[in-house]
Amino acid sequence: MDRKRLGLMVVAFVLVVGVMEVLALKLGSMELPIPTGPEEPTVADRQIQVSESPSQN
Repeated sequence: MDRKRLGLMVVAFVLVVGVMEVLALKLGSMELPIPTGPEEPTVADRQIQVSESPSQN
C-alpha cells in the first residue's frame, strides 16, 4: 500500500469519526418528552384486594 493511499484512508477515517461525533452531539442535545409520572399505577403499586370466601368465616 503506497503512502498516498494510506494518507487518504487516514483522512477518510478522521472525517467519518468527526461526522459521527457531530451526530452524537446533536442527538445528545435533543430533548425528548419524558413523562414525569405514570398515568396509571404500575403493577407493584396496585393493592391487591382479596375477597373473603365463605370458607374463611
